[in-house]
Amino acid sequence: MDTLQSVSKVLDSSICDSFETFNDYKQRITEGSPTRDENPKSHFCAYFLPYNSQNKKVFFIHHKKSGLWLSPGGHVDKGEILLEALNREIYEELGVKNLFKEEQSPFLLTITPIENKVQPCKVHYDVWFLVHTDGGNFNVDPVEFHDAKWLTIEEARKIVTDQANLKALEIIEIL
Repeated sequence: MDTLQSVSKVLDSSICDSFETFNDYKQRITEGSPTRDENPKSHFCAYFLPYNSQNKKVFFIHHKKSGLWLSPGGHVDKGEILLEALNREIYEELGVKNLFKEEQSPFLLTITPIENKVQPCKVHYDVWFLVHTDGGNFNVDPVEFHDAKWLTIEEARKIVTDQANLKALEIIEIL
């Protein structure tokens, strides 16, 4: 399986934030070159939202490059399937190695326009995964972040401005 097959496998209109997103995902898959290495302007990303169901808190980071409070995640690298990208990003950002042994089902698909002069990225096709955790095994690498913390959904809404992250919070809130 390759990146495009991996994304095609999880494409489901019921988890897209809109019907337009579903159609745009289908179109983007047919274009090929799904990774940042192959297409620096438009590519797929794996985002994950650490969620503690016991205290109903989510884990957010204050990202240095974007200047935004975001859930952790990042670009899918060339040759990776979503599971590999998800595990790599969890390891890079939270210090947890090979958290998932088998493919995970995403809970949300979004498209994020990037309006940041630091990166060549212009559009992220974000595949969102929920990570049920208490964070006890986190070893956060501060290289990419100004700060990282657990927040209630209400607290997160006060500092998160990115629309895709707000949509993820909306979905998590009904769990």
